[in-house]
Amino acid sequence: MGPNLLLLLLLGLAGQGSMVTLPEVLQAPVGGSILVQCHYRLQDIKARKVWCRFLPEGCQPLVSSTVDRRAPGGGRMFLTDLGGGLLQVEMITLQEEDAGEYGCVVEGATGPQTVHRVALDVLPPAPRLKEKETYKAGTLAGGSSSDTVGSASPAEPTPDVKSIPLIWGAVVLLSLLVAAVVLFAVMAKRKGNRLGVRGQPQSSGVRGMVFPKKHNRQIQF
Repeated sequence: MGPNLLLLLLLGLAGQGSMVTLPEVLQAPVGGSILVQCHYRLQDIKARKVWCRFLPEGCQPLVSSTVDRRAPGGGRMFLTDLGGGLLQVEMITLQEEDAGEYGCVVEGATGPQTVHRVALDVLPPAPRLKEKETYKAGTLAGGSSSDTVGSASPAEPTPDVKSIPLIWGAVVLLSLLVAAVVLFAVMAKRKGNRLGVRGQPQSSGVRGMVFPKKHNRQIQF
């Protein structure tokens, strides 16, 4: 092994070790997606690139730049070599079991090299707005249904509504009573006037009559 090749291998191992200790932390909810970009050396442009999941037993290849239909993550993971030393990986429809450590591995002339490492944290699904709206709608519907059941019987009038007929009845009765009193007073007054007119001529006639004076005659013996 030449000195130059040994130097490149040591640099690659050093770079791989530094990437392992400092992975990029990504967080995404269940059902979400992530997009990772990895930079590799230009001399490895024709090398095979692999997106791996790091397990205790080693690197598990999920998808690579070479089409492999047997890859376990082929349906939800996509790897694209954009050229110019740039590699792009996309993971969609994330699930809770997708949480873990991943990395871009380039199988160059010096052997496999991890050029970028990622620590993925998949968050639990957040309550959907639609579910909240459905719950609110259900709550409102339940309240309205209970109101409907409660208001199925005819609504009882309020105390104010009940008192209105009583007030009007009292007013009408009082009006009739006043009218009766006034009518009685008028009739009594008319009757008194008639009696006065009838008694006035008799009293005047009595006053106009002159009665002769009675002379007491004395009988002399």
